Amino acid sequence: MFNKKQKIITDPDRIHEVLTRGVDSIYPDQDWLKKQLMSGKRLRLYLGWDPTTTDVHIGHTVQLWKMREFQRLGHEVILLMGTFTATLGDPTGKTDARKSLTLQETKRNAKGFAEKTKAIFDYPQNPVTIKYNHEWLAKMNLSDVIRLSSNFTVQQMLERDMFETRMKEGLPIGLHEFLYPLMQGYDSVAMDVDLEVGGTDQTFNMLAGRTLQKRIHAKEKGVLTRPLLADASGRKIGKSEGNAMNIDLAPEDLFGKVMTLPDDVIWNVFEMCTDVSLERLAEIKQELMSDPRAAKAQLAWELVRIYNDSEAADRARAHFTSVFTHKVIPDEMPAFTLCDGMTYVDVLEATKICLSKTDARRQITQRAVKLDGQLIHDADAMARVGVLQKGKRHFVRLV
Repeated sequence: MFNKKQKIITDPDRIHEVLTRGVDSIYPDQDWLKKQLMSGKRLRLYLGWDPTTTDVHIGHTVQLWKMREFQRLGHEVILLMGTFTATLGDPTGKTDARKSLTLQETKRNAKGFAEKTKAIFDYPQNPVTIKYNHEWLAKMNLSDVIRLSSNFTVQQMLERDMFETRMKEGLPIGLHEFLYPLMQGYDSVAMDVDLEVGGTDQTFNMLAGRTLQKRIHAKEKGVLTRPLLADASGRKIGKSEGNAMNIDLAPEDLFGKVMTLPDDVIWNVFEMCTDVSLERLAEIKQELMSDPRAAKAQLAWELVRIYNDSEAADRARAHFTSVFTHKVIPDEMPAFTLCDGMTYVDVLEATKICLSKTDARRQITQRAVKLDGQLIHDADAMARVGVLQKGKRHFVRLV
């Protein structure tokens, strides 16, 4: 439960970090939010998360770490489970409509979120609050929805990038998808928040909340956005790209997965997904220029420590060193060129490492297949470049 007696910290250096560390944009502007934070007023802010899956990967945590900074300053932090909005299917970043879920499915997916992210928010002096938006959105009737819709125009909805793209490509836009920004915007009204934090892909939806707060509560609501976790080419680190790193992976698997990240994304993960100090971040930036592999190993250690502990991080590092540095994996091996859409099952059969797709699935189920030293759990996941290994003797370099 939120502690109303929690002291609000107004240290200028701490506030500067909140306003600048991994921040893309602030609405209405940075000066407004700085003034709010320096005033000593307890802000109520929230981050929305649609529970479309039970997985929480590193890309998801980008926004969670910013919320942690506000939590440490003493502000009221709300993690909102979009148990209702997830039933609509958020069109954000999608070239086609997202599959809708039932309310029962979203409730089930929301369970365990707090458990998986407690390492980030473990701060009993000022615990976070978890809310569920079906508690108010599911109670709205048709009259309520029409009244809410009157605050926006069709032209405003069509300004969304993904809708413009679909129209140009002749792809359909579901009428229900227009309602998603309204529903998310109403979350701000229902909780009467001062600030919303989210990714740049959510800017349109979060600004809808600004509009509704002004019109319904005559209140200024701020919006803070952080960039999505991506490499220099713009390729996101996440499930849709087949390179997600779930935070509850086994320590050795998480360490190995981090070591496969492109060098140009390491700094972003350090800055936005860890609690490494600003002073240490400045040192890491220099280390990245001279020895990116060592910096990457340090990142892997930090992430395993955060979601497990230091001993697990030490063991994971020793395991990785044993496998890769001590040449458990051979220097020479056959290469195989991946084709678009190939799964690990396809590759195992095509390279004749496995006799058939059935055999490939069995080997994956029996935990005998790895990519770059980490176990492959999803047989139907899109194959990525790296060293594919079955057992102790079969290796192929995927290119």
